[in-house]
Amino acid sequence: VAGVNRHEFSPFTGRAVSVASMRRDAKLMKSLNFNAVRCSHYPNHPYWLEICDEVGLYVVDEANIETHGFQTLGQPIGYLANLDEWRAAFGSRVTRMYERDKNFSCIICWSLGNESGFGKVHEAMAAWLRIRDPCRPVQYESGGARTGATDIVCPMYLRPNWCAQQALKDKKKRPVILCEYAHAMGNS
Repeated sequence: VAGVNRHEFSPFTGRAVSVASMRRDAKLMKSLNFNAVRCSHYPNHPYWLEICDEVGLYVVDEANIETHGFQTLGQPIGYLANLDEWRAAFGSRVTRMYERDKNFSCIICWSLGNESGFGKVHEAMAAWLRIRDPCRPVQYESGGARTGATDIVCPMYLRPNWCAQQALKDKKKRPVILCEYAHAMGNS
């Protein structure tokens, strides 16, 4: 798997991304020998998935869940993931993603979201997805290899040596795939 992260964004039209722009993105990815894309950090428009089906790009479909802003309020990153009153809000985002996108052949993996700590809500969402779709793995970066909520160890920004060592020592023999490996904030 050689992949990139993609946000639905155009430098010309902002969040209003045309089908032509999506096709250019896919063509560019393929021309650079990428074969996979993570829909970061929310499910992309269904047209994007149709295009990925057409051109042969694998997709990690990611639920629209991200809570790392709670750190600025003095709360742990996984604060909401351990509150029962937030279980339905988290779960509905995973359910909607799955039900809308389950028939796209390009999707090879479901992601429980991005940078939301780890809690009992993640365990419940991973279990639900595994029952609904036993053929596709579930990945979740936050919580790392320590949790059962991920079938793929998918850290951010770690060195190749760490990844190789993790793959060798992981008792579950899960693959190790960086979900983010380069980042440029404010580059526009």
